[in-house]
Amino acid sequence: MDRPVYSVRARLDDFLAELATLHYRHGAGLSSELPVASLHASFPELSAPDTFAAATEALEKARSKTDDPLAARRLQLLRELIAGQVEEGLAARDAEAVAKLEAQARLPVDDQTLSFGEALAQIPRETQRGRRTVLERAVGNFLWGERGRYGARREAALRTAERLGARDYPTLREDVSGIPVGKLLEAAQETLRRTEDAYRDVLGYVLRKVEPTLRSLPGGEARRHDLQHALQAPWMDGFFRREDLMPAVTRWLNEWNLPPAAGGRIRIDDEARTGKARRPFVAAVRVPNEVRLVLHPEAGLNALGDLLHEFGHAQHLAHVSDTAPLELRRLGDASVTEAYAALTERLLLSPEWLQRYLRLPSTAAKDTVRLAAFQALTVMRRHCAKLSYELSLFTRGPSEERAEEYAAGQRHALFVEPHPGFFLFDVDPQLYSARYLRAWALETRLTARLMERFNEDFWRNPSASAWLKGLFSRGGTDDAEALSTEVSGAALSLPEAGARLVAILNR
Repeated sequence: MDRPVYSVRARLDDFLAELATLHYRHGAGLSSELPVASLHASFPELSAPDTFAAATEALEKARSKTDDPLAARRLQLLRELIAGQVEEGLAARDAEAVAKLEAQARLPVDDQTLSFGEALAQIPRETQRGRRTVLERAVGNFLWGERGRYGARREAALRTAERLGARDYPTLREDVSGIPVGKLLEAAQETLRRTEDAYRDVLGYVLRKVEPTLRSLPGGEARRHDLQHALQAPWMDGFFRREDLMPAVTRWLNEWNLPPAAGGRIRIDDEARTGKARRPFVAAVRVPNEVRLVLHPEAGLNALGDLLHEFGHAQHLAHVSDTAPLELRRLGDASVTEAYAALTERLLLSPEWLQRYLRLPSTAAKDTVRLAAFQALTVMRRHCAKLSYELSLFTRGPSEERAEEYAAGQRHALFVEPHPGFFLFDVDPQLYSARYLRAWALETRLTARLMERFNEDFWRNPSASAWLKGLFSRGGTDDAEALSTEVSGAALSLPEAGARLVAILNR
């Protein structure tokens, strides 16, 4: 039974490098195709139920021994990866079809024809409300019309649970990840309750900034696209010019002894290219020596947050120890790397950082902090609602009844009207929304520890970055719960993460 596990370990690094390269090329606009099906066919052992069974048996044996806890951790991560690849293998052809569909789709918008990506990217940036409505309708109606194809991609989750002998998909994900989904769902619902008043107060303010007569639900007519536009904080654009953002972040990283290229390990792709993703992303080709950061320079507060977030991912991956075992270099609790990315993004909550690196006046810096806290709270509330919805979707299947369930959850969380056509598009595979929620709870603990140990301006103290590098180097050794306990002596608490943002909004 050890042979399949050995085979996976022997070829895992090559598989992940090829997979990351495919996603890099697709997202960077170098290829309109995403040929993941042929890749899975080349590595059949990674998506085989027999391999999952072998990994389960090996993990049970390792857990019965106490002399090498890392052996069990490595097998746990490997087993979780295999479960994910069984699902990705089942979904591969549908994922390819969706990528091709989105690359080729042309949507009629007024007197124009836009690509799917162009229309989607223009929604939050469009200043005219009427045109935003047209854009959202065009994208939402397209997605609704293609719900069969998107649904087939989501069906793979249910088929995976059946193939691996699990009661249902949430049970499978809890088993392989160790994340207590039920407990997290309770925390998400409590976070929604505790943060509602502060969120709605600021929501009213930002909606009026973009449209003086606009009101939220219930009673108003605000739509999701109105909130998306308000989150761009267009009235602040003069402080966040495109040509200023990368130099500001670069100067900060260099001063903090985290050079942007990390000694050549981070390769930055910032070339203008047709078809390139508008939001930055990271592709981990080889960890730690080949991490690709893909950038499409944009202006605005949101763009700065995205830039900081992805540099957090890239720096983490580039500083994983190159002597760590393969599984600890390449795999891990995604909540941890998302927490590191959130930690750098949350520098927007520091008026001193904004004044030092963006040279904002003090009043503008304070306004930015409040807007950044609102943005963070909006995303948190959205994912709190998504967790509940995705648990239902991956249990009951992608029927049209899920569309209203999706819309109802988003209305409850955000107090704006969503387009139901997004119900199978706005989904995190493999319950990744749970990783985000845990990441934000962990980031709160990490930031508190940094402030306690290195003061509130830890972001300019090289000793603080050295401490972080020590955590980065461990790769996937720790899950989010263990790391939270280590750095703070306390368990993860999503409601506390929400309360921190509320406190900023209420200042």
